[in-house]
Formats: sequence, C-alpha cells, structure tokens
Amino acid sequence: MDKKKLFLEMMNFRHATKLFSDKKIPKEDLDYILESGRLSPSSFGIEPWKFVVVQNQAMKEAIEAVAWNQKQISTCSDLLIVLARKDVRSCDAYTQKQLGRWGLSEEGLKGLLGLYKGWVDGRDDHTIEMWSEKQCYIASANMMSAAAFIGIDSCPIEGFLSDKVDVILGIDTTLYHSALVLPFGYRAQDARGKHRLSFDEVVEFKR
Repeated sequence: MDKKKLFLEMMNFRHATKLFSDKKIPKEDLDYILESGRLSPSSFGIEPWKFVVVQNQAMKEAIEAVAWNQKQISTCSDLLIVLARKDVRSCDAYTQKQLGRWGLSEEGLKGLLGLYKGWVDGRDDHTIEMWSEKQCYIASANMMSAAAFIGIDSCPIEGFLSDKVDVILGIDTTLYHSALVLPFGYRAQDARGKHRLSFDEVVEFKR
C-alpha cells in the first residue's frame, strides 16, 4: 500500500475516544507506543518529559475525580500522565547532562550552554514550564499517532487539576508537573464523523 495513503488512513482512524472497552493493550504494543514518545524530537534535544503509566484502577478513578469525571480516564486500558520537567535552566544538572551527551569539546559545550542560556534562562518560571509542555506535546502527538497506526485509541486531556494529579502520583514537584492526561485503549463505540477545516482554510502558500 502507498505509504502516504496508509499514514492518512491512520490519521482518519484516530479520534478523541470518550469511552473505552475493557480490552487490554498487550505489553509489546504499549512498549511500542512509549518508545515512539521516547524517540521524539525536542528543543535542544533536552527531552523535558517523563511518562508515568497508571494501570492501578483506584488511581485512575482518583485522577478522573479531579478531571471533571471524564470516563475515558477510568475506562482506558492504560492511563499515561505526561510530566514536564522544570529543571531545564542552563545551570541545572539535568540540562548540563543532556547537552553534554554530544561529545563536544570543552569550548564547544561552553558555547552551546551560552546559546541555551540566552534562549531559556531569561524567561520566568511559568514561561519555562510552558516551553517544557510544548515539547511534551510533540512526544504525545507521536504516541497517539503510533497507537492509531496499530488500531489503538487515545484521547488527549487538558481538563484536569494539575496540582491534584501531581499529589495523586506523588511526584517531586520541584522537578516535574503534570502536563497532559493521555488515556490509551480500544473504543467502546464507533467514532463520530471527523470535522476539520478544509485544506484551503488552514494552508496558505507564499510564493
């Protein structure tokens, strides 16, 4: 099959699933989805994310309760909470470790850190947290696409109380905050028709 056609069929299959069946995702398929997130690109290659897979039903239900009781959270096979890193300033050990992986000379690494510092460090904490979240969304989109490619459904959720979810997960909030709630599983009912703006409405060429 034509690869472009195959990819667009996957994009048309994917939809925001509101209710999942009780069918469980095989471990090898879940690992494949998570690996697509791990391999995702990020600004400066910082990878400012962590993927927490919630399989405990009581914990799913606790998260649902602080996410406006959205049933896809408790009915999904596996609930992924995407965490965004906070320790991403140039002086942070995590950043220096990540940038140090490239095998640059001491002078080259110093120059890279200087470039990074000029881009990141002048921003306030909130803006930096939003910058990390943007990177998390790249990984999340790749995981949803990878899942759809093998017939697994998902539903990205921003409607939740992040501080409450952080407490439920017991995460170190000096390092992370929850950026996205992302259930995966198999749809319990047929998808509604897909509604999108036309190609000409969303694409503009400057020739």
